[in-house]
Amino acid sequence: MPSLAEQLLEDETLTEGLADDEAGILLGWLISLAEEAEGEDLAYLEQLRRLGRQISRISGLWGVPVGDLIDLVETAWEEPGEVSSRPPRPMRA
Repeated sequence: MPSLAEQLLEDETLTEGLADDEAGILLGWLISLAEEAEGEDLAYLEQLRRLGRQISRISGLWGVPVGDLIDLVETAWEEPGEVSSRPPRPMRA
């Protein structure tokens, strides 16, 4: 059975409508999450796929860079009161 990362790479719907560089950023992030969770059940893979598709959709509809959407998701995943290791990025219009 293919690994979670391989399954993500084979799913062309994850990056539908994204430029190559944006697609690479999204796939790299999803694969890193999949590698951290190796051994999880298939429900986790489906969550990653849904998340990837929604990031692609929002990026395409609203022109928001994939990297900014990933930062937003990671910020939402942080524990309350947790200090981020990333410096704050300036907002862009």
